[in-house]
Amino acid sequence: MGVFQRGKVWWFKFYFAGREIKESSKSRSKTVAKEAEKQRRRELEEGFHNLSNVREQRIRPLKEIIDEYLVGYRLRNRAPRFAKYALGQVSRLLGNKLTVDVDASAVLTYQEDRLREGAAPVTFVGCRSLNTRSSPTTARESASGT
Repeated sequence: MGVFQRGKVWWFKFYFAGREIKESSKSRSKTVAKEAEKQRRRELEEGFHNLSNVREQRIRPLKEIIDEYLVGYRLRNRAPRFAKYALGQVSRLLGNKLTVDVDASAVLTYQEDRLREGAAPVTFVGCRSLNTRSSPTTARESASGT
């Protein structure tokens, strides 16, 4: 739509996905306001079409993502022991995989490995429906829907 001035500061306004976007450029320069509008429109388009940094996120090792998550978890929670333990198991068995490689079969393999180690089915994500008498074969069948 364009840029306009409110007081001494330039603002921009445009429509994106049926919504009005009106933001301050935080600048007294009309040129800067026009560039800020272009940049904001580009950011919205990349997010809308899921283009921004997707590849970089998909090629990260799962261990790296778990470590980042635990840092934030420790800041928000006073007792991170369980999260550290549970994600430690995930990191140990799946940590070297890239996030793009973690699919249903990788999760199923993780679940079966944990069952072979003697872990109770309710101690890992996605197996709350399994009871303690479940075998790896039963886990595979229930995960695949057969």
